[in-house]
Amino acid sequence: MPRRISDDLISEICSENDIIDYVSQYVKLKKSGRDYSGLCPFHNEKTPSFHVSQEKQLFHCFGCGASGNLVQFVMRTENLDFVDSLKLLADRAGIIIPEDSENFSDENHELKKRILEMNKLSARFFYNMLKDKTVGARAQEYFIKRHIPWKTVTVYGLGYAPGTRDALLDYLTGHGYTPEQILEAGLAVEREGKIYDKFRDRVMFPIIDVRGNVIGFGGRIMDDVKEVNGYKIPKYLNTAETPVFDKGKNLFSLNLAKNAKATELILCEGYMDVISVYQAGVKNIVATLGTAITESQAKLMLRYANEILICYDTDEAGTKATLRAIEIINSVGGKSRVIKLKGAKDPDEYINKNGVEKFREAIKKSVSSTEFRISLIKGQYDTATTDGKVQFINEVVNIFTSLKDPIEIDAYMSKVATETEINKEAILSKYKEKTSKNSYRKIPTRQEFKKRPVQKADGTEQVVSSSLLGAEKRLLGLISQSKKLCRMVQEEIKAEEFSTEVYRKLAEKIYTAYNNGITPDEAMILNEFSSNPEESNEASAVFYNLEIYSGDEETVRDLIYKIKLEKLQLKINSETDAQKLSELFKDRQNLLDKRNTWEE
Repeated sequence: MPRRISDDLISEICSENDIIDYVSQYVKLKKSGRDYSGLCPFHNEKTPSFHVSQEKQLFHCFGCGASGNLVQFVMRTENLDFVDSLKLLADRAGIIIPEDSENFSDENHELKKRILEMNKLSARFFYNMLKDKTVGARAQEYFIKRHIPWKTVTVYGLGYAPGTRDALLDYLTGHGYTPEQILEAGLAVEREGKIYDKFRDRVMFPIIDVRGNVIGFGGRIMDDVKEVNGYKIPKYLNTAETPVFDKGKNLFSLNLAKNAKATELILCEGYMDVISVYQAGVKNIVATLGTAITESQAKLMLRYANEILICYDTDEAGTKATLRAIEIINSVGGKSRVIKLKGAKDPDEYINKNGVEKFREAIKKSVSSTEFRISLIKGQYDTATTDGKVQFINEVVNIFTSLKDPIEIDAYMSKVATETEINKEAILSKYKEKTSKNSYRKIPTRQEFKKRPVQKADGTEQVVSSSLLGAEKRLLGLISQSKKLCRMVQEEIKAEEFSTEVYRKLAEKIYTAYNNGITPDEAMILNEFSSNPEESNEASAVFYNLEIYSGDEETVRDLIYKIKLEKLQLKINSETDAQKLSELFKDRQNLLDKRNTWEE
């Protein structure tokens, strides 16, 4: 995958795809003045507040705030990252994206392409073998026994690898591939100088990425035989690492789960768990690929959901895996909850025993990861006794020290205090004792937590007023349309003087464009913010504003004056040095004098 796609190529891809044509696939658009409007695809509404500008190639919803260019619309609707969204649009326009020169050679590109082609052919082969009434009879019986109908087999492209040593080898060599190439793709193994099929006498699960490529396979035996002639038989066998497959960076069924457009993703351990839950109608479910969850997988899931619901096996190993998953998800800044399944070891068994409605109820009753961890500790002690309470508190405080949200800390301290009848102040004292060993950690107050300061260019934080941000937003919108007005502003306000990181980047881009004799391309500039939806919305709102602004010099001077005066006042309010205060008052007077000369 390329690390960076050139601006020229991005521009070409975007210019070959019109935003009105693409958005019309999802929204019934109606001409509204210079723009088009319709019902927003990102939230429920009855009155159209979603607008698309063909001139600017931007969209903006005045209801929910969703905003951006065509690439960002694709990212939202298709649940793809920036690069994959560009690739989708490139494919649509018949444009080839070359690989990055640092990462890529023609040979490497051809290798990846060849492996993906072989995987696709192999998936078709396994599917046809399963479909064959003679060869696939036993595998068909297995899926029937596991309550997997043919409709689900088709959705997942399930298959069967025959028990002979070279069935797939013969098929692929018949399509022009060499045994060495098949070995390189992870579809074969070499033993004693001979190459054999890697997957034999197993039901097959294609592993498909979010772009629809078959990147690997998982194969499962159809009985519980663990050893044959002294040779251990693994229950599941996955494709080894290849140039297109890394089991620590991919997830089973994410290609389907992303289309559920849910705010949560359910994480389970096995392929059959995923399939059983999916065919029951709960489609926002994925599984790891035979290993413990990794940070890469956690980050990948959090691209498509706000919260991860962990639904692992209920045995001791599953509980340990759940705790590890909570730790990993927390480490990358994510939130998680735990689904508890009573009377069944996994989701597949639970649904077959109790039905999907009971499973949906279990989802609704999922507990926060913090509550789950506390309940496990509580189960180890008899909190009806004094000693049990002391031991429980000593253990549970360790959980509090791992939490970052002060409101969550406060809420669970109160809950534990009530349940154990231990004074909350005593628990807080123990918490402070624990945190002080690692440089004392102050618990922010609720009032402090609610503040949303902006970060200045020097890295320090400062709370600014909405009126200041509004003036900066309006000013940036005006100068993006006029070289003359931009020059006026650039002489008065440097890019790094704007209040937010987004506004600073926008100012820098606009200034640089005009200084190079180029009119700023709003849609191209927005690509800089594609990795962060909040920043993307903030930046797009600058360019897409239906307010009628007069674009004359007087309006710009008024905004410059307002911005400078508010920033000076912020400095005056925070300064304690008398000499510096005197200088700031002089600066304010100079600004007032300058304002008077403008009016004259």
